[in-house]
Amino acid sequence: VQVGCKTHAATDVLLENLVMARDHLARWQIAAPEIFAEFFDSRLIDVPLFRFAPRAGVADGVVPLYKKVEQPAGATRPTDAIAAARWCVVASTPGGVYRALNDRWGKAIFGRNLTDCLVLDEASQLGLPEALMAALPLKPAAPIIVVGDHRQMPPIVKHDWEAEPRRTFLAYQTYRSLFETLRRRGVPMVQFARSFRLHTEMAEFLRQEIYRLDGIAYHSRRRDLLAPIAGLESFVEAVLTPEHPLVVVVHDERSSQLRNQFEQQLITPVLQTLAAEGFNATTGIGIVVPHRAQRALVQDAMRDLPIGDDVDPEAIFAAVDTIERFQGGERKVILISATESDPAYLLAAGKFLYDPRRLTVALSRATHKLVLIASRSVFDLFSADDEMFQNAQLWKHLLRRTCTVPLWADEIAGTRVEVWGNAEAPLLMESTVATGRDAERAVLIGERG
Repeated sequence: VQVGCKTHAATDVLLENLVMARDHLARWQIAAPEIFAEFFDSRLIDVPLFRFAPRAGVADGVVPLYKKVEQPAGATRPTDAIAAARWCVVASTPGGVYRALNDRWGKAIFGRNLTDCLVLDEASQLGLPEALMAALPLKPAAPIIVVGDHRQMPPIVKHDWEAEPRRTFLAYQTYRSLFETLRRRGVPMVQFARSFRLHTEMAEFLRQEIYRLDGIAYHSRRRDLLAPIAGLESFVEAVLTPEHPLVVVVHDERSSQLRNQFEQQLITPVLQTLAAEGFNATTGIGIVVPHRAQRALVQDAMRDLPIGDDVDPEAIFAAVDTIERFQGGERKVILISATESDPAYLLAAGKFLYDPRRLTVALSRATHKLVLIASRSVFDLFSADDEMFQNAQLWKHLLRRTCTVPLWADEIAGTRVEVWGNAEAPLLMESTVATGRDAERAVLIGERG
């Protein structure tokens, strides 16, 4: 079975979840052998898990398979290791799949028939050419399972394809994501409603604002909170209040476009506190920014933070990134720096920031705490453009309908700052909640060929 995502980060998360599932099965086999024997095949416990071309270390129980230029002397070639296994799971990005075939057979990469099933996760990000690349080693009749969410980020494109006049592009629309392409073609779909990642309050906001549009009663039963931290400065204490998993920090700075020094100043003491409490940059803290200029600014603030001696410096900087890089991952605490605050700039270029898929992805990355830091001008925007006006409502509703509990207000460096926490949402009646085995996405199942 071949599994993968567009990015290395998302592929690693997917494989780590498979490792956890296999470990759970092993424990169940010991704790309840009769039930295990009735419902599971014991060979599942010993299925080899391969990771081709990992960028960093792999989880315990995963066998790394390296690119040709990185293979130790005498090492088995990745394609030979896969072919030799009677059954296995191999994880790779689409580019990694192509590289493995190219390393072994050069240009003769077609018709190799190595794998029996392909599972592509985060498929809303995956373009059609990448999906075809991932499918290169499939056997002719192998099934393809596509997992994704059209409410999350699409592939990054530079050309204005919607205005493209050429008939072939209009007919085939190869610029769309794999998930959106299959969804438009009516491929059989299973919709899941339950999240096993998010706090129930985060899931309820997404249900109200996003997934009810698709008829999905999105929900979570998780209520994990941050542990209380004593002796904090009042602003940081308000931001990290455990009882409020959703927090909005509103400030009155109004002159920033691609970088925001003031938001960096607000983020830094929060990061310092979390780092001192043992939150690392690989699983504990994530900072989402819209622009690379802001990423560089926040990374500068992280250079001296004590985020663990065993953490790779590159992993520390990777904790700050654009939302496209975070899709497929998760952190205990996610901080979002909206960055843009200049009202004129927001009116002229706000379609980028206000894209609802951007905030949806950010909101669905946090397991314990989500903190949005934004200028008041972001919430006060009134645009004559219908699309931007509608998209801005998601931001407005987060502050004015969900985060309505005042937690702190004062001036920092001469600028007014307010901290607002979520009011507890009413619980859904059990009869109104759809059931599902997994989280926050739909699965499309199709046949290759």
